[in-house]
Amino acid sequence: MRNLGSATRNALGLLGTIVAVLSVACGASEPRTDAERLARGREIVERMSTKLAAAPALSVTTLEERDEIKKTGGTQKATLTRETMVRRPDRLYSKISGDRQNEIWYDGVGLTIVMHNDKIYGQARAPETLDKTLDAIYERYGVAPPLADYIYSSPAKALLTNTTTGGWVGRETVAGQPTDHLSFKDTGVNWEVWIASTGDPLPQKMAADFTDNKRLRKIVMTFKDWNLASQIPDDRFAPKVPPDYEGVAVVQRARVLKNAPQGDDPATPAPQDKKK
Repeated sequence: MRNLGSATRNALGLLGTIVAVLSVACGASEPRTDAERLARGREIVERMSTKLAAAPALSVTTLEERDEIKKTGGTQKATLTRETMVRRPDRLYSKISGDRQNEIWYDGVGLTIVMHNDKIYGQARAPETLDKTLDAIYERYGVAPPLADYIYSSPAKALLTNTTTGGWVGRETVAGQPTDHLSFKDTGVNWEVWIASTGDPLPQKMAADFTDNKRLRKIVMTFKDWNLASQIPDDRFAPKVPPDYEGVAVVQRARVLKNAPQGDDPATPAPQDKKK
């Protein structure tokens, strides 16, 4: 081996140190164990949750492809577009189009659900905050719309429990956006989410398989047009029911009724309860 000068040796030593540091850093960015993958996944969900929770008002559009369970036990495909607006702590508006044409209002006092295809509507008292109302929708009616987890005041608490397993899978591109792909398992559900890894850490896509949901077997949902600085007028949250629509009773746990609609909308009115 040739004898190198001191300057050359120093330069090579510095280069070796830089390479070693970069190698360690790159290795640290890729979780290797189940515990590391879970920790990284939880960290990313918490970051997303913090960003969403900080918005006093937000709007988003979701495109949903669903495998729904029919009353006969088979499944049917449904495609929905959902425009959702939230103003914390006590306002919600959602417009559903596609295979169903529904609108939902929550104004801090009650829920109003309009089913345009059937020209009916239902109304029910609701708790004083959106968080409590989302809880009540599940407790009273057995309905947990997948988007609801992302509009709680703390999405991380809605999404993750002490029994959640899984975590970070890798980096993928969704609709041109670099994302962190996370995959989790919990009681009754296997779910995935793709969260933007550059810019705001907002969800770009989610997918879930449900093992014990009596309405919904699978959903793939893509998010677009996130706006965390929405200026939403007050009248957007005021129910607008066409005058020729018929009011119907809102039945708790309507999903167990033989003729209940198979939608995921909260407090779904039961058509057989039309007032005479």
